[in-house]
Amino acid sequence: MIIVYKRILLKYLYWNVFIIMAIAFNSCNAPRNNPLDPSNPSYSFASINGSVQTFSLPYTGIAGVSVLWQPGNIIINSDANGNFAINNIRPIDGKLIFQKTGFLSDTINVTWNIARKLNYQINLPSIPMLDSISIYTVVINQFSPPGQSYQLIINANISDKDNDIDSVYVQSNDLNFKKALDYDASTKFFQTTLSTQDMNISDIEQTIGLNFNIIVKDIFGRQFLVGSEKVTRVIKDGAVIQFPANDTLITSTPMLTWQRYTTGYPFTYMIQIYTNDFANSQLVYEQNSISSDSISCQITTPLPAKNYYWVIWVIDQFQNRSRSLPATFRVQ
Repeated sequence: MIIVYKRILLKYLYWNVFIIMAIAFNSCNAPRNNPLDPSNPSYSFASINGSVQTFSLPYTGIAGVSVLWQPGNIIINSDANGNFAINNIRPIDGKLIFQKTGFLSDTINVTWNIARKLNYQINLPSIPMLDSISIYTVVINQFSPPGQSYQLIINANISDKDNDIDSVYVQSNDLNFKKALDYDASTKFFQTTLSTQDMNISDIEQTIGLNFNIIVKDIFGRQFLVGSEKVTRVIKDGAVIQFPANDTLITSTPMLTWQRYTTGYPFTYMIQIYTNDFANSQLVYEQNSISSDSISCQITTPLPAKNYYWVIWVIDQFQNRSRSLPATFRVQ
């Protein structure tokens, strides 16, 4: 009796397993009616993915790019490798807008047609960056021609990840002028020296408080206003030299003296000694950052027998400067 019962039980289990497998098999081939199932022919959602990379080679993923999907107003950020994905959106034609500080924005018009998955690779050009800028005035007191000459010095340090800078300009809307800056490979600065004639002015003091804009143009013709700076001061009164002067014959290690320069702002002195050779004058000695409390400077390196002249500069904390009238001396 027990044996017969076991056979009936095994037969019952067998048919149950068979029925379950048949149902499972048939269900795999059943119509996909779940609206969230991507295999459903009526699936009404779509996805966009891709990557955002640098414009220049080697292409590198850009992290933290804001990716805006319109008309859904969905905003996501690219990951550490520049990848992004926007899932479960309606396949309605729209726009992808890519934005990140330091890069040009880009927009892609998205057309779905019958597609439900789209992939894009975006390359964002970098914006040149003004790392530092120095703009200062120079006043040179002179005997010939008598009076003063004026200069405006501009030094700009600019970095560009794409390395596609074509030219750099300084522009003043107030003075209505624009001039190219030259690149100095030794200092890696873009620089220029402007005269009053270049700026269409008669007095350098007319530049005080005006904005001077730095504009970068790349090889594709795009222009970027990367920064600006103002002129802070013009120092017209130079220091007055006392000794040596008037072609005095002195020792090879003279003590240079001058009258105390008084003003209401911080400054330092700079001394320069040149050979007094009209055709080929050479700088032979220079000492910077002399305290404003000083009225003398001892020359410790012997000067060869020759004719010389020397000048003293007054330089403020913004690098604005004024050069004294030159004074001559002789060493024998």
